[in-house]
Amino acid sequence: MELDELKQAWQVLDQRLQQQHTLNVQFFRDSRLDKLQRGLRPLVWGQAIQIIIGVLGALFFAPIWIAHRHEPAVLIAGLVMHLYCIGMIVVGAVVQAQVARIDYSAPVVAIQRQLLRLRKSYSVAGACVVGLPWWFLTAPLLVVLTRGGIMVAAPSAIWIQLAVGALGLLATAWFYRWSHRPERAELARRIDDSTVGGSIRRAQAALDDIARFERE
Repeated sequence: MELDELKQAWQVLDQRLQQQHTLNVQFFRDSRLDKLQRGLRPLVWGQAIQIIIGVLGALFFAPIWIAHRHEPAVLIAGLVMHLYCIGMIVVGAVVQAQVARIDYSAPVVAIQRQLLRLRKSYSVAGACVVGLPWWFLTAPLLVVLTRGGIMVAAPSAIWIQLAVGALGLLATAWFYRWSHRPERAELARRIDDSTVGGSIRRAQAALDDIARFERE
């Protein structure tokens, strides 16, 4: 075989290897993205349930604070619970919209950025609007459910619950700052991962697999 023929054969072989590698990358990417999409479904269902609970809660609390609008304690407590339910709806809708906007045909880096925004929205908004308020919500909930009766029968119970809630919130903030010091990076990572749920963690892991495969 002449030298030119040998070079041509090598070029053809190299071209076929490149084509095979491209096909392998595309197949791997498609399978992982399909797994990523399926993995986010529990998050979407969970947010849908949260929205339904928020709507039912708003429909439940609205007639109470409207009927007792001349009683400040019930009015304020009812409005607090009503606003909390609206917050649940808003957070659920924002998370669902971000999941729906993910462009799975985009480069991996772009999808990673979209997932990072979803993770921040889910963890920060979820904690501030849905989770942490429960340090205080038992107090207005009791006022609403008793139509203000507890403010007459045992008002100290409400103040004690609010005081416990304030201490609990301060303790939570202190623990968060303590756990996120540089020397506790591993603990901080575990805590942050625990706040985002399995769906987003698995989606980020699937994207990391694709990025690693494309680099190899």
